[in-house]
Amino acid sequence: MDNSIKDNPFVPPKGTRCPVNDIPPELLSLIFEVGAQSIEDGEDEDEEDEAMADYWNLEAGAEDGVDEESEMTNLKRIRVTRNDGAADEDGSSESSTTTFDDIPQFEVLISHVCHHWRTVALNTPSLWTKIDVSPLDSPPFERVQILLGRSKSLPIDIHIDCEPPDDDEEDYSGSEDSELGQSPHSMSFSDLDNLMSLLVPHISRWGSVEVGVACYKHMFVFLSAVSDPSIAGAPQLEALQLYHHEDAESLTAFAHPDLVQHFKLFGGVAPRLKSIALWGVHVDWCQEWLSCGSNILDLELAYHTDDVRPSWTQLAGILCGAPKLETLSLCSSGPLGAPHDWHPEGSSGSYSDHYTGVIELRSLISLVLAFHSPVYVSGLLRRLSFPALKTLTLDLDDGDFTDLAAQLAGPVVTAIPVIQKDGEKKRSLLSGLDTLKISGLPCPDRSVEIMYAELGNLKALNLSMTYLSPAFLQLLCHPCSVPGQRDVCHVWLPSLTTLSTADVPGNQIRELVQKRKEAGVPLKAVYMEENDEVTDYELQWLKDNLETFDFFEGSDDEFELHEDIEEEHEGSESEWEEVDD
Repeated sequence: MDNSIKDNPFVPPKGTRCPVNDIPPELLSLIFEVGAQSIEDGEDEDEEDEAMADYWNLEAGAEDGVDEESEMTNLKRIRVTRNDGAADEDGSSESSTTTFDDIPQFEVLISHVCHHWRTVALNTPSLWTKIDVSPLDSPPFERVQILLGRSKSLPIDIHIDCEPPDDDEEDYSGSEDSELGQSPHSMSFSDLDNLMSLLVPHISRWGSVEVGVACYKHMFVFLSAVSDPSIAGAPQLEALQLYHHEDAESLTAFAHPDLVQHFKLFGGVAPRLKSIALWGVHVDWCQEWLSCGSNILDLELAYHTDDVRPSWTQLAGILCGAPKLETLSLCSSGPLGAPHDWHPEGSSGSYSDHYTGVIELRSLISLVLAFHSPVYVSGLLRRLSFPALKTLTLDLDDGDFTDLAAQLAGPVVTAIPVIQKDGEKKRSLLSGLDTLKISGLPCPDRSVEIMYAELGNLKALNLSMTYLSPAFLQLLCHPCSVPGQRDVCHVWLPSLTTLSTADVPGNQIRELVQKRKEAGVPLKAVYMEENDEVTDYELQWLKDNLETFDFFEGSDDEFELHEDIEEEHEGSESEWEEVDD
């Protein structure tokens, strides 16, 4: 026998013996868990929900005693087709079309290999803890019921998508259903209510929940369900992510006055919460899991109209009650009103006698500020202190941020006044950063220089140049002067090793890499937005002169949110020109 065939793992052994069945069930179960995790880590986000629905309908029948041989027959209905223009047996070159539209998820697939594997898989609860519900699902939600049973008592991760398909949005906008706030191809409100009646009884073992809606009434149904007075709490919940993707139009007040209620979720009890994201979704800002979130690591508030935002006192309570907070994102959200309306609590409560009105977030390492006015952002930075901040993201487009640039480069605010020693340089917020991302910051070139002068420790810079002054990129390969060292040539951001860019052509990146290399401060890694123009020569040159070069996929949302930016920002697309002295 040919050894290449004898030892080929893809050729099944002869006879009835199956060596894999010699593996103890406990070890086989562990292998299944590792396989499921590997698939999840690398899975395609664009999976076909409709194809999966067929298999889960089949699974529902299996639970009721459907003949297993019939299941196996159905599972082999994988339609493999191609469109390669290959000639058929009769010599014709007519192409065929096929799709892989019936391939089941990993855990479903392995549970139908054989009776033994099915027994092991069904008795491995960790394989069945992820519950994804798409707009295509409908009552009686057999798949959800099956997963709730198979996951036993383990924590479950829930993802509910109520948004219509992308290609349905235009048709939906002109339909009668749009007046009711619902796409004809999205989950109905009553269906969601039925789904919640299945999930809420298991709320004690919710580990994470993510809900995405295009219509706020869907979110209202969810919020109502988890705010029922009978709910004692969500003791295992670690992540709460609620996303209401409203149309891009600018709103000054909450668009649904009849749904404006601020709910108290989970009876106010969710002691393990680590990650909270509320996009266009408001809640009772004083409930315990927010105001006393001792385990919260990430907090994201986004797209709240002023009338439903937390007051300064409420936001201060949330921040002070989260001593472990590492990431804070305020995107078109934050305390209601203007900075002159924000009043500190004074020296009472947990504040010391030296309280200056500044809240110190000692553990915060990452801050995101987006879509705010200059006055609003400056007000926030005068009232918040970030002694450990390492990463800053700015996406600011409405107004002149000259004063903000100076504020970022100026002495950092502190909760307790610091006595400065004679001759000691005052630390700025920028001076401690490792990573900086800027997508929008209208200011003159001189302000860019002032900021860059404080970024001596910066290692990674991300620039989305569509709405930025060319100076943000050009300065990176221009010499700068240092007081008292006029005869020495210096380069801006001397510690910079990683650069990510969007809306920058390859020839500019090549020039920048070359000049920094010649100046003795070479870049090690460069990442470009995949749609930016790069010739084959430039691509090869960049790969040869960098340790790492790659492309990344830009966010469509980022461009949509900037649709209303003034045309003056289009100047950032001008030619590669010298920076004004």
